[in-house]
Amino acid sequence: MITFVGHVSKDVNVVSGERKVMRGGGVVMGSIAASLLGVRSKVVTKCSKEDVPYFSFLKNFGIEVIFLDSPKTTSIENRYSNEPDKRESFLISAADPFTKDDLEYVTGEVVHVNPLWFGEFPEDLIPILRKKVNFLSADAQGFLRVPENGKLVYKKWKRVEYLRFFDLFKMDAKESAVLTGTDDLRESCKIVYSHGVKLVLVTHGNGVIVFNGMFFEAPFEGWTMEGRTGRGDTCTAAFLVAYLFKKMNLEETTKFSAKITSLKMKHPGPLKREDVEAFLKDEQC
Repeated sequence: MITFVGHVSKDVNVVSGERKVMRGGGVVMGSIAASLLGVRSKVVTKCSKEDVPYFSFLKNFGIEVIFLDSPKTTSIENRYSNEPDKRESFLISAADPFTKDDLEYVTGEVVHVNPLWFGEFPEDLIPILRKKVNFLSADAQGFLRVPENGKLVYKKWKRVEYLRFFDLFKMDAKESAVLTGTDDLRESCKIVYSHGVKLVLVTHGNGVIVFNGMFFEAPFEGWTMEGRTGRGDTCTAAFLVAYLFKKMNLEETTKFSAKITSLKMKHPGPLKREDVEAFLKDEQC
């Protein structure tokens, strides 16, 4: 089982001037991808009682969902340019941060921490969670994206010593530049790896890079800007499924995660069941 920890979100995505309200949050995108790929999934999240029905559709995918109560639900507006690695995000509302007591609901050997903003999953919870699980991964977004006057602004993470607690750390091109101070994706991977991360995963406009002392790369194919939201979350989930559960080697895992992410980016919202079924059928032929 993979447990995804983070806020669900009422996303407002603005692409080419068109606004669409979507069910969002990395835990939504990731858990659906993992479940469709055949791995039992669990989500530990926070939202208002009024919004629980809005996100209960996750249970239709066989996902176990723990809704922890919060006065508000996180809502984020994402405004996209014509470049997939550039967007502006605004925090409309925020659910309460996770606490130490909330970690009792986090179970399973594999856990992915997927916060949407800095402070949602406080840093001091990382070493506590590390002791509970065999494999711990995280998304850089929740440690670099800081709420500031209503906007989510990227700032360098001051506590990079916490990187050593992660087996896998995922970044996109912008996050890697902010965290490491270089636009060179390969050099950025090396810097993060030097802090003790066992596997570094980077998504960028053209594809996926994985580093564990050696580099593995695979391209994205046939994506759309409307499908950009959830790219990294889907890629991470596909990676965890392929590497930890399907027991693929890193070269195979990288290619698999890029292919699954490409399927998701053909359309807005999470990965679609019919796309996965068609893909897996073709793979067996």
